[in-house]
Amino acid sequence: MTNQIPRADDTKFKVLFAIQALRGTSRMSPTVEEVRRKVGVSSRSTIQFHINDLVREGYLSQVPGKKRTLRTTTKGDMLVGIIIENDV
Repeated sequence: MTNQIPRADDTKFKVLFAIQALRGTSRMSPTVEEVRRKVGVSSRSTIQFHINDLVREGYLSQVPGKKRTLRTTTKGDMLVGIIIENDV
C-alpha cells in the first residue's frame, strides 16, 4: 500500500478486514476460501495475491509452511482502525 490511506472498498483492505473479523469470531485463522467468500470475489488466487502483499507489507503475519496461521499485525490493526474512522 502507498502512503495514501486505502478506501474501505479496496479489495486488499477487504481481505485484511475479513481476516481480522473471521479470526475474531472463531479464534482461528481463516482459510483462503473463507476469506474469498467473505470478500465476495470468485478467485482464491486473487485472495492469495492480496494476502502475500499484506504479509510482505507487514499488515499480516503468518508462519511459513503452516496452515491457518494468518493474523493481523499491530500495523494491520492500526490500518483497519484508520480506514474505518475515515470511511464513516
